[in-house]
Amino acid sequence: MTESPSRSQLALAVLAATGLAALFAWVSWRLGTESALSRVFLPSGLVLVTTGTLALLWARAQGRARHEREAVLRTAGEASALREAVMDVTPVGFAFFDRDLRYVHVNAALAAMNGLPVSHHLGHHVTAVMPELGRLLAPRLQRALETDAPIQDTCLQVETPAAPGEPRVWFGSYSRVRGPGGEVLGVIAALSELTERMRAEQSLQEHEGRLDVLTRSLPDYLWGGKLRGGVLGDFYCTPVIERTTGYPASAFTRASSDGGPPPLWAEMIHPEDRARYRAAIEGLAPGAEVELEHRLICADGRVRWVRSRAAASAPDAQGELHVGCVVTDVTDRRLADDLRQRLHESFRRSAQEWRRTFDAVTSPLIVLGPDTTIQRLNAAGLALFDGLDPSGQPLPTAPMTPLRACALSLVEELRRTRGSATREVTDPRSHRTWEVSAAWVDEAGGEDSRIILVATEVTHLLELQASLRRNETMAVMGAIVAGVAHEVRNPLFSISAVVDAVDATFGQRAELTPYLDVLRGEVKRLNHLTQELFEYGRPTRGEWVEGPVRPVVEDALSACTLAGEQAGVAVVRELAPQLPPVRMDSRRLFHVFRNVVENAVQHSPPGSTVRVATEAVEEAGRAWVRCTVHDGGPGFREEDLPHVFEPFFSKRRGGTGLGLSIVQRILEEHQGLIRLRNSPEGGAEVTLLLPAVSSPPASQPVDSLAS
Repeated sequence: MTESPSRSQLALAVLAATGLAALFAWVSWRLGTESALSRVFLPSGLVLVTTGTLALLWARAQGRARHEREAVLRTAGEASALREAVMDVTPVGFAFFDRDLRYVHVNAALAAMNGLPVSHHLGHHVTAVMPELGRLLAPRLQRALETDAPIQDTCLQVETPAAPGEPRVWFGSYSRVRGPGGEVLGVIAALSELTERMRAEQSLQEHEGRLDVLTRSLPDYLWGGKLRGGVLGDFYCTPVIERTTGYPASAFTRASSDGGPPPLWAEMIHPEDRARYRAAIEGLAPGAEVELEHRLICADGRVRWVRSRAAASAPDAQGELHVGCVVTDVTDRRLADDLRQRLHESFRRSAQEWRRTFDAVTSPLIVLGPDTTIQRLNAAGLALFDGLDPSGQPLPTAPMTPLRACALSLVEELRRTRGSATREVTDPRSHRTWEVSAAWVDEAGGEDSRIILVATEVTHLLELQASLRRNETMAVMGAIVAGVAHEVRNPLFSISAVVDAVDATFGQRAELTPYLDVLRGEVKRLNHLTQELFEYGRPTRGEWVEGPVRPVVEDALSACTLAGEQAGVAVVRELAPQLPPVRMDSRRLFHVFRNVVENAVQHSPPGSTVRVATEAVEEAGRAWVRCTVHDGGPGFREEDLPHVFEPFFSKRRGGTGLGLSIVQRILEEHQGLIRLRNSPEGGAEVTLLLPAVSSPPASQPVDSLAS
């Protein structure tokens, strides 16, 4: 393009043309008007002057046009910068696409919504930046290029890098953009995110649904409205009003002619309570509450007592108070109160008489509700809880008693069978035995039920029965085994003598040695059995002395040393240095300790330990000397524990089954007891208890655990 002449150049050209025109005019004047030269110079001068003037005017017009163009360009640049600034600060995402659907401009909001920088968009096709979003936008942008009408998309779901794995919901609007000449330049897209709003709407719908379910499930109905100048308006209520009053809920949706609540709202109030009710509701102060009981006249003519509890909010911007009220049917309670008043005195007199009779029962007696709540118990039952009255508490959470576990199992059985049951339970601490009986009792009409628990102590009875059985058995067995032992002893002596004679006659012959060893072993075993039978059948007599039991225990442990060494079992002594004296037959008591320790060694594997401990203890209000023997063997089988004290009961090969029977019998002679259990650390644990001489005799004999 040729550069336009400057204003100074045009002015110089006009001056030059004017000077030449003046020169031509002067020459023409000198030559005369009629000369040919004058006719040429004069028009030429006029042409030069005219041309210069026009050139000057054109130059001025060009200058103005240039200034206007620069102003327009400056304004356009400012407008573009302003447009881009507005697009960048708006929370709505904007993008401009050319006709090939390439990103030309993207504002910051859309880049943040996509989770990608602006530079990752520009110049790229819509499907190249975010393929999933591009596949959704491309057909919409293409349709927008084909029409001047905006295209809107109300629910566009897509996942973006800004929120991976979380579908986002967008609202999109797409419009075609034309140039000054009407040509299509591209499409501008406006995208706004609706995710949070839709979540809020969904949450609101869920809350409304829950509120509706809650209000319908309540036995009470609710109503509300606005107080304007002491007049209740905008009345609404929950559908539960139909259950209480019998009137349809639609009858409470029509306001009165003066704009107040529905006429039925006041008309169903009993006439004697109506004025008081309206004054209490319509006189509510901001933030105040009121509660009153009144009567309602239901649709079927029945009169119901209800309790209305209303509260008013603080005034809103229009000075109105929002009022809410909960209406509860209390008819049954009022009737029950009246009946309770009439029966209270009668019940009080009956209760006093019943309590005196109840407490006269010497056995613990407890009355439970069907939910195991303790309702009544007599004085003997109260003693089981150490004087603490557990009335009103569920039996599982009441203070611990020896009978609670048994009572709970009985109660659970009765709740299933609605019958009766009896159990026997022994307190492991006091060794008292109870017979617990329970019966399900239905009141008249079946509206109320009770569980009656009665506990009868049978400790002494069981001990007498067990002692009688043992004495009878031992008397018979003692006579039998003593006779058998006597008859067997002489043949055994002869057999032993013959074996010794054969050995002395034939000498150490190899072919006879195995047979002689077997004969000697069997003779030895039979001699041991005979000795056990003599001990079991021996009548009770001996030399009774009062003294320390530790020397007897030490002698028994020394006698077991060889057996422990042969078995590879270590016998550890944990003997208390000072123990109270006991009344004992030391020879028979030695047999007890030796028998128990040898039994522990025989049941312990090689390399294990047998611990023997003695100590003084207090139990059942009496002083005892306790000896505990703990082995490292497999322990007792649970099914064998009830039988271990039975004569000839043995699970060990070669055992006589009389060891523990003899131990139990000797301890009973000493008024002691024996307990067996499996230790939590493993192995069997045998506990021997001997009464100390300093303690008074027990009021009831203490039996062994197994018996």
